[in-house]
Amino acid sequence: MFQKYASFVVNNAAQVNSIENGLRTLTYILPGRFADAELASEAIYTLLSFVGVYHDSLLGKAAKAGLLVDKEGKSVEIDVTPFNRYHGRLSQRSSVYHATALLLSGLQFSEKLVEMLVVKKLGEKMRWKVVSLIEIVKVLLRMNLLQLSGRRMVTGSVVPERLVDPASLGSIKNAPSSLSASTATAAATASQWKGGRSGLRFTPVRDILERTEGSATLSGYVTGEARNPEAVAPALALIRRYGPLGLAGELLFILRPLVYVLGIRKLGKRDWRPWALSLLVELASRQMIRTDLHAGRRESSKHTVEKDELSRRKWLFLYYILRSPFFDRFTESRLSRVAEWCNNKPLLSLLGSLIQDYQPLWQQYYFYTAGS
Repeated sequence: MFQKYASFVVNNAAQVNSIENGLRTLTYILPGRFADAELASEAIYTLLSFVGVYHDSLLGKAAKAGLLVDKEGKSVEIDVTPFNRYHGRLSQRSSVYHATALLLSGLQFSEKLVEMLVVKKLGEKMRWKVVSLIEIVKVLLRMNLLQLSGRRMVTGSVVPERLVDPASLGSIKNAPSSLSASTATAAATASQWKGGRSGLRFTPVRDILERTEGSATLSGYVTGEARNPEAVAPALALIRRYGPLGLAGELLFILRPLVYVLGIRKLGKRDWRPWALSLLVELASRQMIRTDLHAGRRESSKHTVEKDELSRRKWLFLYYILRSPFFDRFTESRLSRVAEWCNNKPLLSLLGSLIQDYQPLWQQYYFYTAGS
């Protein structure tokens, strides 16, 4: 049954992706439309997150096996990003890392839904116990990833990104009824040369010229690789090891959500001290990590994965304006005025409606603004 389903997804990737996108868009506009609409919306979104990861893995295996073609009938090439290379290498090296990453991703997908169910079925007091338990488990999982990666930065997402865009795919050529990881890996690496000491795989020049239909030259290929050192660097070199200061900063970042939750449980959600302590811990963590990575003894080359993760963490500071008591004191009234102004404008009325629908969720549920 699973083999037939996998074959169906691979053969109809574009259509399946359109359905996923349509349902995902629906989850953004459901809250506030009827009783328990936010619960239905979050349930659909959680299910789509799990299903999306599974579908991406199926397409990734098919792409590695050379089964996918674009709308012009040409074979689809996989452009493996530094992020995928890094996490893929760690997952291949350690089954414990792979299992831990999946568990952490599963918690991130389902935490909002779990909190909603607990609030509606078990009450407010039990909600904070469950939220604390989830944050404790996430801290333990992230610390395990930190150790297994060799004291390297733990990124926000720890599962591989999508290898191919389903919307760009055409009819699948000679798709088998089943796909296995071993088959895909064997097909992808059969024509590659593997270094005995480094373990790095290199594509023969003949294959490069065949894929580009003779438009590439050896000198052009070498020049392109030289301009993009991350493409040929060892996967684990894409994120640098922390020094003592950076390691302390990363531990602070991992512990910050738990510190915030414990502060709320002790002092209350409307007390300024948990909010301020969380902000100070996050600021200290960011400064320590940046100082460690930019110290003179460290490498100065660009590391895309590090840069993207630091940028993501910078945007997390926006959540502080949506958390009580800052939200109650400063943000709520201004946001309400913005929503009312948008409601009077034909093209912006949808935005105003979304703000009004999501405002109660930001105030009521922890994980909507947790940033963890």
